[in-house]
Amino acid sequence: MKLPATFLQLSAKLPANVAKGKLNPLCCSGGSSPVNASSVFQKLVAIGQAPTQLADVVMLASSLLMAISGICAVPKMVDIGLMDREVSTLSLSLACPLITIVSYVAPTPSVLEAVRLMKASNLNVIVFKLQAACNILSIAYGLQIANAAVLMTNMFGLACQVLFLAGERHASLESNWPSFALFLSVILNVGIFVASQYVPINLLGQSITVFNIFLYSSPLMNLGTALRTRNSSQFPSFMVGVNVLNNALWSVYALLIEDMVVLIPSLMGYACSFFQALLILWCRSYLPFDLAFLVTFFQQKKKPDDISPVAPKLEEDGEDAWL
Repeated sequence: MKLPATFLQLSAKLPANVAKGKLNPLCCSGGSSPVNASSVFQKLVAIGQAPTQLADVVMLASSLLMAISGICAVPKMVDIGLMDREVSTLSLSLACPLITIVSYVAPTPSVLEAVRLMKASNLNVIVFKLQAACNILSIAYGLQIANAAVLMTNMFGLACQVLFLAGERHASLESNWPSFALFLSVILNVGIFVASQYVPINLLGQSITVFNIFLYSSPLMNLGTALRTRNSSQFPSFMVGVNVLNNALWSVYALLIEDMVVLIPSLMGYACSFFQALLILWCRSYLPFDLAFLVTFFQQKKKPDDISPVAPKLEEDGEDAWL
């Protein structure tokens, strides 16, 4: 039987082993690249490093669990009589607002520097907005439960966020200040009124928890870059330390007064802040274990401009490497 000319032309372009009906046994289906010796070696190296990475995972998890256990140990000491409950509760009700005020004013140097340079690119506006939302909800919660410590602290925090947003707007050379002021006034007043008068306390507590999760996890968006470069400059040491202490004190205070609405976001914020502290120690080579295994969860994506089409190359034996 005589074969068509088009088929003969196609078969001439195929590799010799495919034209003869033989396939490379190392070829992967689905258009993947063939398995070569270097990729096999890389897999063997990864397997060999697995026990070390597993030890790092265990040590990281143990560090976080021990940190949280230390928070939970304080109320146990109160229960067995080693510490007086009334004195501890009163002391924390004074200490928690003070350390929270310090955490609220911590971004002030960065905002002043942005205003001086008229450059707002280094300011994290998302954090300011999330913190303002948390302050609005917490003010409404403080009004519902009549807790002065929660109420006054969040009122001060909301004032700080308004000033920071105004500073960011000034540094960005934004105009139309009347609309900005009107928008903030309406959002803040309506938000506090509606949340304090019409939102059930259970739903309010859940909303506070969700917004706090977003707030304390937002700095982790830079985690991939910090792990790849081993540079913690995007995690200011002072702010991270203040957040660790702030959330630790609020967690203990919430355990003593048995308030789950305050406890859950404070405990999660403490875990996130403590992890950031571990990251800073690792970047400075002070941590006894390695965090490099986390890089696998933050693969760097290539931009379309960085990807160039690769033409099939002919090997010395005349076979194409397109399988």
